[in-house]
Amino acid sequence: MATAALGGLARDLATTPPEAVEAHWEWLGPALLNAADAASWHYVVLLCHASLVDSSHIDVKDDAYIQRLVQGHRINDALYLKLHHQPDLSRRPLRLPARLWNVPGTDGWIDTEAPRALLREIVEHAPEDGRVNWIEKQLRRQFEAMNNRLKDAAAMQMMRHASALNGMQWRRLTKQSQYEAVHVRLHLASGFLTTTIRVRGQIGRVTHVVPLKMARELDEDDRRSIDSHFAVRGIGRHVFDLLCTLHDKEAPDAAAHDRLRYFYDLLLAPLFAKPGIAAAIAALGERPTLVIVTHGALAQIPMAALHDGECYLGERFNVVQSPPLYPAEAFAPGDVDWEALLGGEPIPPGSRARGLFDMGLPSAPAEVANLARFYGARAGEGNWTPEVVRALTRSRGVAFLSAHVRPSGDGTVATAIQTPDHRYIPFGDVVTEAMAADLLVLAGCVSVGQSDWLADGENSVVSLYRRAGVQAVIASLWPVDDQAASLYTGALMEALAAGKSRAAAHGDAQRVVMGTRLTVTDAYRAQDRLIAQPGGGTPVAPALSFAHPRFWAAFTLSGAWR
Repeated sequence: MATAALGGLARDLATTPPEAVEAHWEWLGPALLNAADAASWHYVVLLCHASLVDSSHIDVKDDAYIQRLVQGHRINDALYLKLHHQPDLSRRPLRLPARLWNVPGTDGWIDTEAPRALLREIVEHAPEDGRVNWIEKQLRRQFEAMNNRLKDAAAMQMMRHASALNGMQWRRLTKQSQYEAVHVRLHLASGFLTTTIRVRGQIGRVTHVVPLKMARELDEDDRRSIDSHFAVRGIGRHVFDLLCTLHDKEAPDAAAHDRLRYFYDLLLAPLFAKPGIAAAIAALGERPTLVIVTHGALAQIPMAALHDGECYLGERFNVVQSPPLYPAEAFAPGDVDWEALLGGEPIPPGSRARGLFDMGLPSAPAEVANLARFYGARAGEGNWTPEVVRALTRSRGVAFLSAHVRPSGDGTVATAIQTPDHRYIPFGDVVTEAMAADLLVLAGCVSVGQSDWLADGENSVVSLYRRAGVQAVIASLWPVDDQAASLYTGALMEALAAGKSRAAAHGDAQRVVMGTRLTVTDAYRAQDRLIAQPGGGTPVAPALSFAHPRFWAAFTLSGAWR
């Protein structure tokens, strides 16, 4: 099948002038994509598909393309296109890391222009004698080499992410705090998923052979695409399906619970069943802190929402979720979040609170009122500049930033805060010096932005602030309902002002949202849709509950938790 597809493409190219490759990409691109698919060059397939999207030959929301992104470990990009993309919003250009024979120092990027450029080069150098056979051999040799470079880089990226969760370092850093919190480490590699728990002198470990587990779930298309990464792709697909289900307002609650139960049974249930673990957790008291460190696709799971069949994890624990921290430089090694393992210093009693709120956001007036109510502080006013935003986190205390954010194709540092007067301030212009805030709360539509392990711009907004010295950051995994955001930040401020730890305040706030039901008055105030009664009677509000994880599970606490 691969030989026939490559032969057909070679015959087409033999009669195509080099300068016409671009003009004929509408049919050469699909032909190359099909040939690469038949040869199992999965990363070349993804680049070809993305190139056809970039050149508008395939719609950006094409489901096949979105599934290719998932298969290529680009879960965030796939979610953005499926759930949030609008034509007037910027979209991150797709490029993939490449490495030559696993040789250090040969790391680089291959973008969607590369397949077209390579076709032009092959056609340009093809001899007249035996032209078709020569082109076919070059297609096979050069695109296979390109796919191998991409595959080698994918393996290195996976190893680099996993190495940030070094087991020896994790054990050393949790030695003392294990008597205050439950620590869990989730380590995913191409062959194994290792989960480890540590609490009050008890330690348990479970290792899953991921390829065997994922092999049972393969369909016919999956079987054609088996390589050394297929098991990690399988986990990633489960994560993608979970997040899509959580966002689907039409999906029954049972569907979300089933997917959340899948990950609970995979990641945590075997650990909690280890001898001595349940008693050690119980000795910590009611709703202890649970610190989960992980990486890659697993870092995008809302851990507090995992369901054991009876309740959510966030009902039993105050969940801290800290992925590794990465610098802005590409291919640089990351590190485990030390504050998450050590616990950090408590927020000093009587600490100041500061806030910047875009009053155009529906939740902002309530957040400003709560800042004054619980802290006696006024929100920042006037013109927003990089210095004004920077001042929020320069000194100790609690900082609140509520604003829309514009994503960028150039990574986190170019991702920009939208000011109330519709200007944009890149985070890279804000985080330019050491910072000392005890806690930064990114409210509004600010997202964690935790990137995929195969993506560029790995450092999330959270990582950017954490590496600058902010001890802890609360952000969201996805844009949150405005009313839910207001409920969460109000409950969080109240708990923090009362002296609770970061983890307890965060957990309490999640549970407040979880247990809230809007009254008729609340519904009017929130301008929710009301149902008119027959005969023109007084409209009543539909029952509106925030118990579903989509409303509260997006909020995550990373870093210090004391």
